[in-house]
Amino acid sequence: MKFRNKTVAHVIDVRSRLEFFFGHVPGAVCIPVQRVGHAALAERGIARDAGILVYCASGSRSAVAASALKSAGFTRVVDGGGMAEVRKHLRAEG
Repeated sequence: MKFRNKTVAHVIDVRSRLEFFFGHVPGAVCIPVQRVGHAALAERGIARDAGILVYCASGSRSAVAASALKSAGFTRVVDGGGMAEVRKHLRAEG
Protein backbone atom coordinates (compact mmCIF):
# COMPACT_ATOMS: atom_id res chain seq x y z
CA MET A 1 0.00 0.00 0.00
CA LYS A 2 1.01 3.61 -0.45
CA PHE A 3 0.27 6.56 1.77
CA ARG A 4 1.33 9.85 0.22
CA ASN A 5 3.96 8.07 -1.92
CA LYS A 6 5.39 6.11 1.03
CA THR A 7 5.14 2.33 0.94
CA VAL A 8 3.54 0.78 4.01
CA ALA A 9 3.02 -2.89 4.80
CA HIS A 10 1.06 -2.47 8.05
CA VAL A 11 -1.73 -0.09 9.02
CA ILE A 12 -2.29 0.34 12.75
CA ASP A 13 -5.30 2.06 14.26
CA VAL A 14 -4.23 3.36 17.67
CA ARG A 15 -7.73 4.32 18.84
CA SER A 16 -9.62 2.27 21.42
CA ARG A 17 -11.08 -1.11 20.54
CA LEU A 18 -14.58 0.38 20.80
CA GLU A 19 -13.73 3.15 18.32
CA PHE A 20 -12.19 0.53 16.01
CA PHE A 21 -15.34 -1.62 16.27
CA PHE A 22 -17.49 1.25 15.04
CA GLY A 23 -15.35 1.82 11.95
CA HIS A 24 -11.80 1.63 10.69
CA VAL A 25 -9.66 1.66 7.57
CA PRO A 26 -9.88 -1.67 5.70
CA GLY A 27 -6.90 -3.88 6.53
CA ALA A 28 -6.00 -2.00 9.71
CA VAL A 29 -5.32 -3.73 13.01
CA CYS A 30 -6.19 -2.17 16.34
CA ILE A 31 -3.40 -1.61 18.83
CA PRO A 32 -4.53 1.09 21.27
CA VAL A 33 -1.95 3.84 21.79
CA GLN A 34 -1.26 2.69 25.37
CA ARG A 35 -0.13 -0.72 24.07
CA VAL A 36 1.91 0.41 21.06
CA GLY A 37 5.51 -0.69 21.34
CA HIS A 38 7.93 -3.41 20.39
CA ALA A 39 6.12 -6.21 22.26
CA ALA A 40 2.71 -5.53 20.70
CA LEU A 41 4.16 -5.38 17.19
CA ALA A 42 6.44 -8.39 17.72
CA GLU A 43 3.36 -10.43 18.70
CA ARG A 44 2.04 -9.72 15.21
CA GLY A 45 5.34 -10.46 13.49
CA ILE A 46 5.96 -6.85 12.48
CA ALA A 47 9.68 -6.24 11.94
CA ARG A 48 11.46 -3.06 13.02
CA ASP A 49 12.23 -2.20 9.37
CA ALA A 50 8.67 -2.73 8.08
CA GLY A 51 6.70 0.20 6.68
CA ILE A 52 4.12 1.07 9.34
CA LEU A 53 1.31 3.61 9.10
CA VAL A 54 -0.37 4.69 12.34
CA TYR A 55 -3.58 6.69 12.60
CA CYS A 56 -6.23 7.71 15.12
CA ALA A 57 -9.29 9.96 15.10
CA SER A 58 -7.64 13.37 14.88
CA GLY A 59 -3.87 12.88 14.82
CA SER A 60 -3.00 13.36 18.50
CA ARG A 61 -2.71 9.70 19.48
CA SER A 62 -1.05 8.77 16.18
CA ALA A 63 1.71 11.32 16.87
CA VAL A 64 2.30 9.77 20.31
CA ALA A 65 2.30 6.25 18.81
CA ALA A 66 4.67 7.19 15.97
CA SER A 67 7.10 8.73 18.43
CA ALA A 68 6.95 5.67 20.71
CA LEU A 69 7.58 3.31 17.80
CA LYS A 70 10.52 5.36 16.53
CA SER A 71 11.96 5.37 20.07
CA ALA A 72 11.55 1.57 20.14
CA GLY A 73 13.69 1.27 17.01
CA PHE A 74 11.08 1.06 14.25
CA THR A 75 12.66 2.87 11.33
CA ARG A 76 9.87 3.28 8.77
CA VAL A 77 6.94 4.72 10.75
CA VAL A 78 4.52 7.10 9.07
CA ASP A 79 2.13 9.20 11.15
CA GLY A 80 -1.04 9.30 9.06
CA GLY A 81 -2.87 11.59 11.46
CA GLY A 82 -6.63 11.25 11.54
CA MET A 83 -8.69 8.50 9.94
CA ALA A 84 -10.22 10.88 7.36
CA GLU A 85 -6.75 11.75 6.01
CA VAL A 86 -5.74 8.11 5.87
CA ARG A 87 -8.92 7.14 4.01
CA LYS A 88 -8.26 9.95 1.54
CA HIS A 89 -4.61 9.15 0.82
CA LEU A 90 -4.12 5.40 1.38
CA ARG A 91 -3.97 3.49 -1.91
CA ALA A 92 -3.45 -0.12 -2.85
CA GLU A 93 -0.43 -0.59 -5.08
CA GLY A 94 -0.81 -1.87 -8.60
